[in-house]
Order: sequence, then structure tokens, then C-alpha cells
Amino acid sequence: MVTVVGVAHRGQIPLQDIRVDFQVEPVADPDGCGFGVRKTVTLCGSLSGTQQLRLRRAAEYCPVGQLFTKGALALEGRVVYSTESAAPEAAAQVARGPQPSLDLLPPVPPGTVHGRYLTDTKEYTETGVLQHEGEVKVYLTCANPTRPGRWTLLAGHSGEGWMPPPMPLAYAALAASTVATLRQWLSPEPRSAGGFHVEIAPHGAGNRDQAQAAAAAGTISTRRAVRTVVLYGAPGVVPVQAIAAALQHDPLATSFRVGGVLLDEQIVVT
Repeated sequence: MVTVVGVAHRGQIPLQDIRVDFQVEPVADPDGCGFGVRKTVTLCGSLSGTQQLRLRRAAEYCPVGQLFTKGALALEGRVVYSTESAAPEAAAQVARGPQPSLDLLPPVPPGTVHGRYLTDTKEYTETGVLQHEGEVKVYLTCANPTRPGRWTLLAGHSGEGWMPPPMPLAYAALAASTVATLRQWLSPEPRSAGGFHVEIAPHGAGNRDQAQAAAAAGTISTRRAVRTVVLYGAPGVVPVQAIAAALQHDPLATSFRVGGVLLDEQIVVT
């Protein structure tokens, strides 16, 4: 959303508002990531055909969207061992060799995402140049075994820097997906003091202006990142090859690698 807002401002396009909705659905595909997305972008404003085309292209090629739809992340994997006695409390799951079949990894649950742009949060310089596109309020729902899950969060570009920009949120989601995949595959061993944590280190990402210019031009900008799984305990307790095999089935990493999660895409102009 903030990419479209930035492209509209730089192109002097009279975009008044924008909303985005995603419907996440499980997809049974052994070679895929296990889920698909139906996307609807609503553009509000008196837009010419040329302006609509430019904003449609920006929405399709926004930096975060490219990760899911274009396979625009080159992800390098590492597994290292740490001699520390214990992992962080939140990741205290350890292994005792190969565990469940990868076919038993939990499917991605159905859910929805609604993004609402907060139009009065734009920040300008004294000369009227857009400095920060502002904030987006995101509402998420997800099916859970006991009751529906609901969350609300803020993201965007702000001068205060107290909210996460969109791309770090995408990397955080990748880390969380990695942890969930490994926790399903690794089972606890009460006699071990081990555990693990996951680190995502992006590099060579470019800046916001470059990313928005590429989106406006319909250019795929491949990003690079290193995903490191740090295992606590003696080397060899968990085979590195087994960890690597499990991570091949991480749904989010798979979507970033192969793209193609869109089941349907609609752009509505009102």
C-alpha cells in the first residue's frame, strides 16, 4: 500500500485512498507452498486510464508482494551450532533425530488480511515533498483449533520509526514460519539442554525510492538474505542435512523461492 501511495505522489496521481484485502486459502499441492492468496486492491480517486495502469503495476510489483508472487528472494541457508548451554526461552525446542514425516507438517490455516491506509499520517518536508508515506492499519484473522485468531497491527513508513516498515515484517514472518516448521519437525528431549533460534540477515536491499521506482516500472527486484538456524548443544545431535530437508517444506520460504501464490487478483477503482 505504501508503495502505491509513494508512486502516486511522485507521479502526481490524484489517489485519494487505497484498501487491500487478501483471502488466504490452503492449497493441496505437494510441489507448492501449501497456500494461495486471493487479492483485491481498491483504488479511490478520479484516475485516468494511464494513471490506473501505473498504479496497477505498482501494486503488482511492490517489494513485499514480489516475494510471494515473483519468487524475488534469493535465500541462502546456514545451520550452525552454539556451545551456549541453553537457547532463548521462546525457542526452547530440541531434537532427538529425525521426527515426523514432512507430510505431517501442519497446513497453512485459512485467514484474511485487510489493510486500511491512514491517509492523515503522511509526512512532508517544509517544501511540500513527501518524506514518509505514513501508516497502514492491518487487521488479520486466522482459523485456530479452539477459536478464531484476530490481530491488529500498524506498519508503514514513519519519521518517528516506532512502527515496522513492510519489508522487515516480511522477514519476521519468514523467521516465524521457519520456527513453526522446525518445532513441528523437532520434538522435545527432556534430558537435553539444547534448543534453537532463527536469524534472518538481509543484504543489498537498496532503498525505498529505488524500490518504488522499480515497482512503477514493473521491474522485479531480487533481494538477498541469509537464514541461519542456530542449534544449541553438541554438533551432530541433529543432522544438518535433515534440518535442510525440513526447511525445504517451510511454506513461507517456499513461496518466496518459487512465487506464484496468487489464485486471483482484482484491482477495483472507485
